[in-house]
Amino acid sequence: MSDNETALTLPDGWESVDPPEGVRFLALAPAGGTFRSNITVTAQTNGDLGFRDWQVGSEMAFTEMLPGYTPIDLERLTIAGEEAGRRLAMYDGPGDSALTMEQWFVAIDGIGHTLTATVLTSDYAAWGDQIDRAAATWSPA
Repeated sequence: MSDNETALTLPDGWESVDPPEGVRFLALAPAGGTFRSNITVTAQTNGDLGFRDWQVGSEMAFTEMLPGYTPIDLERLTIAGEEAGRRLAMYDGPGDSALTMEQWFVAIDGIGHTLTATVLTSDYAAWGDQIDRAAATWSPA
């Protein structure tokens, strides 16, 4: 598998598309409305940052970049045998839409890997379990 390929079982009806620069994988939910729900996978160097500092920086960046960013849940996990985590948050999207973001993150050999699902908050109940199942098939490398 190349650096730009990701093995991931997608929610029903979602399709993988060519990702933009800096994104390893992008999948989109069926079209509809002003916002198209999506799953992205990224992998970027963390430099000399440890896991905790990387995530503190991430929270600060979300607060600055995402209007109305509101953390809901943060939990520690183990992914690929490494310290990892999962966050759930809401923020304001385009056209006064409310968005829910669920993100899994792990650092492996100085590379920060993330899987982020962003959906309309009104659709989260419909997609949440399928997104969780998709995340369970994610294997950062």
